[in-house]
Amino acid sequence: MSRAIFFGAAALALLAAAPAHAEGGYVGGVYGNVDVDAVGDADFYGIEGAFAGANFEIDGEFLDSDDSDSAFGVTGHLFARNDSHLFGGFLGIDDSNDSTSWRGGVEAAGYFDRWTLAGAVGYGSNDDLDTDGYGINAEARVFPTDNVRLQGVLGWTSLDIAGFDEDVMSYGLGGEFQLDAAPVSFGLDWEHSDADTSGLEADTITARLRWNFGGTLLERDRTGASQASVTRLAL
Repeated sequence: MSRAIFFGAAALALLAAAPAHAEGGYVGGVYGNVDVDAVGDADFYGIEGAFAGANFEIDGEFLDSDDSDSAFGVTGHLFARNDSHLFGGFLGIDDSNDSTSWRGGVEAAGYFDRWTLAGAVGYGSNDDLDTDGYGINAEARVFPTDNVRLQGVLGWTSLDIAGFDEDVMSYGLGGEFQLDAAPVSFGLDWEHSDADTSGLEADTITARLRWNFGGTLLERDRTGASQASVTRLAL
């Protein structure tokens, strides 16, 4: 068993066992496609999960593809949160058979009547690929109903890859819908990334099926696990 599969399976087992002790979160499956101009496209699939308490969150995912090594990521968050805002920090690891990346930073969210503005500033490093960088992500979430979430994302990362500088801009749209009769939700996200120096562009489409705990999608956003997407860096 590879290092990525072992740690990824262990992390997701922990997440799956956590709902009884958490204030809100989810476990689910992921399927998607990434298309890189002049390189090609590949499908990926996997599992994900997250749970949160009053002042912490743990989220993780395990992904595989027919065209690349399996990989996992786990991130821990510590924060202070009330009815109007969240502020804290995060530390995460992403690992595959070839390399390991570490990332950390600060995060915040502002809660308004039926929308949320969240953001994170972070630094990441991968010694195996001689890469480090820093970036900022912002995410606006709108809730037309308690169980419908629409979102727009915007991010920028500055990378140093073995002495080669690269800036990556990203933006995207997404949404999630939870059934009223059962805590099952369906999500679909699209994200576009554009590397300034190399000129590479990529589009990623991701579909999600989740089992949620902790109430509606709006309640999960305000009191449960809601920071996973905003703390990822393009590293």
